[in-house]
Amino acid sequence: MTLTRTYLLAPLAGYSDLPFRRCCRRFGLMYAHTPLLDAGALLHHDSENREILARGEDEPWLAVQLMGCRPDDLRKAASILNDYPFDGVDFNMGCPVRKVMQRNAGAALLKTPELALDCVRVLREVVKGPLTVKTRILSETDPDVSVRFCLALQDCGIDGLTIHGRLPQRIYAGPVAMAVIRAVREALRIPVTANGGIFTAADADALAAGSGCDRLMVARGAIGNPWLFRELIHGVPAAPTHEELCDLLLQQVVGMIDLYGEERAFLAGRKIILSYLCGRGYRRRLRARMAIVKTMAEFLVVFRQIEQEGPLAATAGVSDELPGDRADAEQSVAGGTVDLHVP
Repeated sequence: MTLTRTYLLAPLAGYSDLPFRRCCRRFGLMYAHTPLLDAGALLHHDSENREILARGEDEPWLAVQLMGCRPDDLRKAASILNDYPFDGVDFNMGCPVRKVMQRNAGAALLKTPELALDCVRVLREVVKGPLTVKTRILSETDPDVSVRFCLALQDCGIDGLTIHGRLPQRIYAGPVAMAVIRAVREALRIPVTANGGIFTAADADALAAGSGCDRLMVARGAIGNPWLFRELIHGVPAAPTHEELCDLLLQQVVGMIDLYGEERAFLAGRKIILSYLCGRGYRRRLRARMAIVKTMAEFLVVFRQIEQEGPLAATAGVSDELPGDRADAEQSVAGGTVDLHVP
């Protein structure tokens, strides 16, 4: 634990919504981002905008994560966002997910740096509050390429920069190029946040030491593990007790139903439920059943069994695989419900 560090929750499409942020904030998270908001979707009044933009009255600092590649759309979207109660706008040019890249947004903008800079200049003209950018390194071996681009972003007038230490084509694989992040941090006068590979306090220590940054962004490591912020911020081990896990899982499910309605909550939420249960000793059969729940009533039947039984390590005489377990698991995978991909 380092008191001088600042931890931020990354914008995670499909994950960093209001219910998840509230779970993370219970353990000390102060700075967070909404899921990705497409500028075009905002202009066309997409039905999902309300959930993406939802902010709790109890939430501290929250920035909206905006993506797009058309300067005119971004100008109009930023004007609309000025009327929302966000603490900043963060422009995404780091997301490597295919459906984002196919729109020439996210990390695809790194292929057209002049267009990327035009987008940022337009946003700077319109955004009334702080404007930041989330991007990725441009070379694993030559820091100067990334430094030059980030200096150009700084010249556009942004107030801060987050840089993920992997190339877009690496997605989330391979080591984080901490030396490149360090070169960017040393070259810029604005705050630089390092991003990539934080799943434990030791990972955070390594990224801080390697990058020289005291601002660190947490992404996939927090999925199904909001307790990570307890470890990072307060120095308390992240591993939750069985009771803590059940309490937080139920809180997030109830929050999703409040935000999305029951049907959409479970369509979007099965992967989230499984992220809490996988790798923690809960029976395979129960996890497979969770992967196909469609209603709160169905969820509670399985949840109460999990709550009563606990993880296998604490339950003597309970087999991990009962008759029907493998068939249930195969059905959940075949149905496309076990998908832990994070944009």
